[in-house]
Amino acid sequence: MIRTKSAHLILTVLVLFFLSGEAWSQARISSPYSRYGVGELWHNNYSAVLSGMGNVGLAIHSDNFLNLKNPASYTGFDSTSFLFDISGLGSYTTLKTTEISQDADYASLGYVLFGTPITHWWKASFGLMPYSNVGYEVFEDRMIEDIGRVRLIYEGSGALNQFHIGNAFKITPKLSLGINTSYVWGVIGKLRRVTFPDSLAMLSTRIDNVDHVSDLLIDFGAQYFTPLKNGMILGAGLVYKPKINLNTTRQYIGQNYFSSSDNSIELGRDTIVYNSSSKGVLEFPMGFGGGVSLNNPNQFLVSMDVNWRNWEEYKTFGRSDSLQNSFSVNLGGEYIPKHNSITSYWHRVRYRIGFRYENTYLEINNQPIKEFGISFGLGFPFRRSKSMLNFAFEFGNKGTTKYNLVQENFFKFTFGLSSYE
Repeated sequence: MIRTKSAHLILTVLVLFFLSGEAWSQARISSPYSRYGVGELWHNNYSAVLSGMGNVGLAIHSDNFLNLKNPASYTGFDSTSFLFDISGLGSYTTLKTTEISQDADYASLGYVLFGTPITHWWKASFGLMPYSNVGYEVFEDRMIEDIGRVRLIYEGSGALNQFHIGNAFKITPKLSLGINTSYVWGVIGKLRRVTFPDSLAMLSTRIDNVDHVSDLLIDFGAQYFTPLKNGMILGAGLVYKPKINLNTTRQYIGQNYFSSSDNSIELGRDTIVYNSSSKGVLEFPMGFGGGVSLNNPNQFLVSMDVNWRNWEEYKTFGRSDSLQNSFSVNLGGEYIPKHNSITSYWHRVRYRIGFRYENTYLEINNQPIKEFGISFGLGFPFRRSKSMLNFAFEFGNKGTTKYNLVQENFFKFTFGLSSYE
């Protein structure tokens, strides 16, 4: 049984770990698909609770964890409580083509979130979390007549982070409205090289492209809950993300250089082009989503979400990318055998399961990149408290080995602490 004293100890350890510089530096994904757009989006990792239920959440609110998927959900916690959520994420991925296979793993900070009441009808939230990550290194060899072997190398790294301030307002006993305002910032670096591994006399070329992003994002939400005659509660939720331009500064440099066969040594020859501060925007498109839920308090919860976003309108410095409109379906639920059991702690544990399918925003070689995952979760309550230690496990894949593409088979492990004071 987890006691309140143990909860405070766990909280202290997690805070010290996540606020250290190493916790941030460990976030290193390895996905060739993060080359496109702003990288691998973080929207499937917003909650250690919801991740165990297929990442549903648009029609869910709670008094013991923060749900960022819908800002209207903040009215779910009571007027005398203070909430603190913190989480971490680990991932193990196998990247496969028709010819080779490679393993990769990484660990990352999930989020640090706070929720507090302002009045009985106004609740607020603020916190820090990633928005997207970029991490890849891909090369391709080509044989060109009279030249020989030419190697094309593509590398990328970086991340966008966000600090959000959310407000939710209870308009009526059944209806709540909310808004999240997020400050998004970060650096995304992309490198392209053309090298000649079989000739040390040939000049290689590299182009470095670094974008510094810094601006605000806004999304709106609404939730409606109505009790049914059998004691259950029917819920509905909506979110809307308007089109917004993020201010961006780009550093761009192209160079010729001599290199060793393995590119471990580079000797610069001359600079082709250089621009230290080109101003532009990332055009983030409009999106919306809707969800429904059925809840028998302290017994079970089932919910389903549908989301769509117009990523075909995404542009960076006026140029489009290999993106299509995204569409996702999430389905999940939670079961509590007996929430007030005094004979068995395991009867009070929350058991979660979920499924998600997404037609992602990627379209490569005229093929849409799809992703699906099956998840499981556990919520361990603390003694005489609404605080909870949460774990989520997800198995899934992204992409395909057909059409000269890459398939990613992944396992994700998420853990988090929701502290209720």
